[in-house]
Amino acid sequence: MKFCDETIKQFLGELESDLPAPGGGSVAGLIAALSGALNSMVYSLTVDKKAYMSLQEDEKESIIKFQKESKEFTVRSLELMEEDRENFLKLMDSYKLPKDTEKEKEKRKLAIKENTIKSMEAPLILARESLEFYKNLNVMAKYGNKMLLSDLAISAILLHCAIESSIINVKVNLNGLRNEEFFEKLDSELDSIIEKSAKEKELITETVNKIIYPKM
Repeated sequence: MKFCDETIKQFLGELESDLPAPGGGSVAGLIAALSGALNSMVYSLTVDKKAYMSLQEDEKESIIKFQKESKEFTVRSLELMEEDRENFLKLMDSYKLPKDTEKEKEKRKLAIKENTIKSMEAPLILARESLEFYKNLNVMAKYGNKMLLSDLAISAILLHCAIESSIINVKVNLNGLRNEEFFEKLDSELDSIIEKSAKEKELITETVNKIIYPKM
């Protein structure tokens, strides 16, 4: 059964157990999906409402496009959640390979390296796509139902959390690949993603706070 088909209670029960998965990577995917769904809720309570109906047609079309992409982001995040589990379990299987002969040791070493690299894929993609998703949140920051600004801010907070969590999951694998050619480039990208995400999150939350809880 996929994690996304489980009840919340089932997922949490597995998460707190001694099972190898779900773990941090799966949680990162779930958090991103929650961010997307919460943002989509803001769309649902914005589209076809009075303020929306007064917009220009091109603005309406743009909002509908971004609404569709918001729902797609939630689905995509859950897909990456499952990919992360599959890749992690393959990595764990690599460590169980026999190592009695030199040939077996070499085969095991190569499998561990390949699956370590593979284990970075889902969280890295999630971090990249989550950073891109701020563009979608900013659409609702501009046009969204003002009664739902707090939900939008929470969506931004969750999105940043998903990015931070994803990057941690990349780094735990990247640490053993410091001699690879791609190491410095990827390390730099991770720093850039987290920095940009923090700025985007702060912009949205500060804007929302000024409206919903102005300083007296």
